[in-house]
Amino acid sequence: MYYYLTDIMSFETIKQEDMTDQKKKLLKAKISIALLDELGRKPTEQEVTRYFVAAKVLYKAVLGLHFERQQQKRNGQLAIF
Repeated sequence: MYYYLTDIMSFETIKQEDMTDQKKKLLKAKISIALLDELGRKPTEQEVTRYFVAAKVLYKAVLGLHFERQQQKRNGQLAIF
């Protein structure tokens, strides 16, 4: 479960649920197909799980940074990094 501060509602938050089981299965299937295409063999469950976790972490990192920079631009803050 994640909470995002909204600019319009000042300090209230919007609740965003985790991925549903169906979305997790779909993402794992897509990763499995991509690995099959890249490696030329059936990927192991460990490989699929490793890339699944990496995909989730990268998505959170990129999306979190994107929304943070948008909020800083709205507030007129300069990006230091």
